[in-house]
Amino acid sequence: MSDLTYSRLSPVTRDWFRGTTLAPYADGYVQHLVDGGYTSGTVNYYLRCVAHFAHWAAHEQVALDGINEDAVACFVDKHLPVCRCAQRCPRARHVIRAALIHLIELLRSTGLVAQKTASLPASIAAELRDFDGYLVEVRGLVAVTRQARLQHTGDFLLAHFGDAPIRLCALKPVHIMDFMTRYTAGWKPSSVKQIGISLRSYLRYKAIVGIQTTPLISALPHVAQWRLARLPKGLSTQEVQQLLDAFDRNTVAGRRDYAIARCYVDLGLRTSEIVRLQLDDLDWGAGIVHIHSKGRRMDRLPLPATTGEAIVAYLRKGRRDTTSRALFLRYRPPFDRPAGPSTIRAAVRNAAHRCGLSTRLTGPHILRHTLACRLVQGGVSLKAIADLLRHRSLDTTTIYAKVDLDALATVAAHWPGRRA
Repeated sequence: MSDLTYSRLSPVTRDWFRGTTLAPYADGYVQHLVDGGYTSGTVNYYLRCVAHFAHWAAHEQVALDGINEDAVACFVDKHLPVCRCAQRCPRARHVIRAALIHLIELLRSTGLVAQKTASLPASIAAELRDFDGYLVEVRGLVAVTRQARLQHTGDFLLAHFGDAPIRLCALKPVHIMDFMTRYTAGWKPSSVKQIGISLRSYLRYKAIVGIQTTPLISALPHVAQWRLARLPKGLSTQEVQQLLDAFDRNTVAGRRDYAIARCYVDLGLRTSEIVRLQLDDLDWGAGIVHIHSKGRRMDRLPLPATTGEAIVAYLRKGRRDTTSRALFLRYRPPFDRPAGPSTIRAAVRNAAHRCGLSTRLTGPHILRHTLACRLVQGGVSLKAIADLLRHRSLDTTTIYAKVDLDALATVAAHWPGRRA
């Protein structure tokens, strides 16, 4: 342990580290946190948490290769409530868990601890790996979509086969219907529909490899969702401006979140598309941004001046120097990691809450609808809107024809019995 790391520890925590299997890795742990952008105070506190864990692990004779999520859970859930190791040792469970997660990441990155094993039976885990390969190579689905389909499929296989070998030929349509009834009890129609999509995708994949699944596919319910029953939801021009004014562009986080909001408002991007934006996707000379769309498509869109100015302000005074090529990064440690879907969505949702639009803006996807509605009412053709929103079929775009109420009024028939 170096003098710098040693100086961060009190006499008690030094004694906790001394002679333990984790003592040789204290310097690497400190450097791991420093490289991630954590402050000195956080590094010191996390190091104390690890020292406490090292002391406990030595007492419980936990070997180095036994340091994993189960060991952390045992330490946090069983030891901390009755801990008498020291009067002022760290006790905040969520902080200790976060510190130990970093420890496990470090040990795994150096090969000292085995990678996390799947909690599913081996046969189901292997089946899901093969299915995931199909979703990537054949269907070209993005990670967030694949994750949902794998989760639903894994639950289905676990419910029917457990630890036993997977034999779809033993299933009958009634098994499919029973599973859907039990699994989706109390769910909204939109959620039930997603389960059906996941299982239908899996069963079609099995049909490709030669297994007869047509009766099972036929048993999956088709959930009624009347896509054209309502007008598309959108915000008014005043509400959009109210949302944009809710960002404090004098702060690092505010500049980043404002640039994210402009990607939603000006370009109508999906959350997954914003997540995948890279620095190399911006062609400043041509005023073009390359979008990684659904199905591995790469689309080119003109970069509006308002969006470009917001991104430039973020890049100059909001984005940290890092080797990551992702456009939008976390503004909390570790700083070099891309902002994930939840962070991107939260940027807009938090702004909506601040300006009183939380009941109107239930999710950032409404901003995509808002852009489409604004273009329709401005006289832009549906074909041009479909190209901007990157719809594969013009039928998807026709729903927005309903929002042009003035044009519809000119062709609406009179109500029966009403005087012309």
